[in-house]
Amino acid sequence: MLDSKIKVGIIDLGINNIQSIYNAYKIIESKVNIITKRENLLKYNIIVLPGVGAYKTAIKKLSNLKIETDIKKFIEKSTSNYLVGICLGMQLLFNESYEFGHSKGLGFIDGKVLPFDKKICKVTPHMNWNKILIKNHNKEFKKYSRKNFYFVHSYFCKPKNKKEIIAETDHNGHKFCSIIKKENIIGLQFHPEKSSLIGIDLLKTIIKLV
Repeated sequence: MLDSKIKVGIIDLGINNIQSIYNAYKIIESKVNIITKRENLLKYNIIVLPGVGAYKTAIKKLSNLKIETDIKKFIEKSTSNYLVGICLGMQLLFNESYEFGHSKGLGFIDGKVLPFDKKICKVTPHMNWNKILIKNHNKEFKKYSRKNFYFVHSYFCKPKNKKEIIAETDHNGHKFCSIIKKENIIGLQFHPEKSSLIGIDLLKTIIKLV
């Protein structure tokens, strides 16, 4: 049974519909709130950074909210506080992106966001159900290995520290990081909220880490 005291805050970047993420957390009976302006993030146990769309626009929205420093304080305050990046939100966690030029990211995870090599991946964006393969060193997420989740993206994350890669996915022969975890920061390249019951179960697993 999940702890009903755990509070989830979803950052609204104003560039995509986050209602499906909100609904997913309501299904698992979380105390969830949508963050539309700067507020005290320390009252939450989990902060979700979602995103669909352009990297530059998302970073600009975060800057306009003046919330980057607050997110950093949130993850540094306690190892029990979790930051969860979903899809573009995962990519924003990295140092930099090469989507339509160069953009600086939040820098919470060392690495780059790069486009799929079209010589290898004949079909882009990667928009489909696809399996994730959990690395052997991870126990919390082991049960999700070879399970299908829903992906929609044209760029992928390339972390410097391979030990932070929890799961990989193969897209037309191109293996990429589909789950990353650095201490109390988790990135999901797929959409758990659009991945049926298995996605809901994954969100439950992350809540149990708190």
